[in-house]
Amino acid sequence: FAGYTVRGVAGFGSGVVATPLLTFVLPLSITAPLITLLGFFVSVRQAIVDWPLINWRAVAVFIPGSLVGVALGLYVFKTLDQQLLARLLGAYILLYAAYSLFGERVFRAPPAPPRWLIHPVAAAGALVATIFGGLAGPIYVTYFDAMRMAKSVFRVTVSTTLLVLNVVRSIGYVATGVFRIDDFVLVAAAVVPVALGTWAGDRLHARLDPAAFRRAIGVLLVASGLGLLFMR
Repeated sequence: FAGYTVRGVAGFGSGVVATPLLTFVLPLSITAPLITLLGFFVSVRQAIVDWPLINWRAVAVFIPGSLVGVALGLYVFKTLDQQLLARLLGAYILLYAAYSLFGERVFRAPPAPPRWLIHPVAAAGALVATIFGGLAGPIYVTYFDAMRMAKSVFRVTVSTTLLVLNVVRSIGYVATGVFRIDDFVLVAAAVVPVALGTWAGDRLHARLDPAAFRRAIGVLLVASGLGLLFMR
């Protein structure tokens, strides 16, 4: 509910908020695929509505690196201890919180990235997303922002790129046995909180001060990141 309230208000951030909070009560081996599948269902609507605006060339060039990143992510996910993964998630969340709170002041308009950089960026985003069930958004958004697309094209192109990544990750989770058929009951159970959170976020969107809202989310991320980092 909290994650999708944030998404309803800001248009993104559901996984960034929901993943660390869920990891306190569920193993990351369940949380990551759960967030992935929920993200798929929510993102597909935007891709359908804004289909004509999608920059398919920009989406396509992310696919090779994403495939490499997902394969590496599945290996790491199956190999590393779950507690260690939770602590790595905590460290990543703290970095993201610092970026969300201070990034605009530190980083001005980014320079146009070289073409070769797209493959390591795609692989890095897919690696992070596969291990943690999402959170590739900051990596991809930073690259896409430097491409200076029109606002409407930028939004749906980023969303579609993440949607394609969701599909690849979902196939990988199921094929490698990370996510079992029995776990789909959690997806069904999450439908109502997701719907209510999205509804609440839509209602709050016009009432909240964006700067104050960003600071509040940053504080929440710092708290959850520290909790995961030192969790026993």
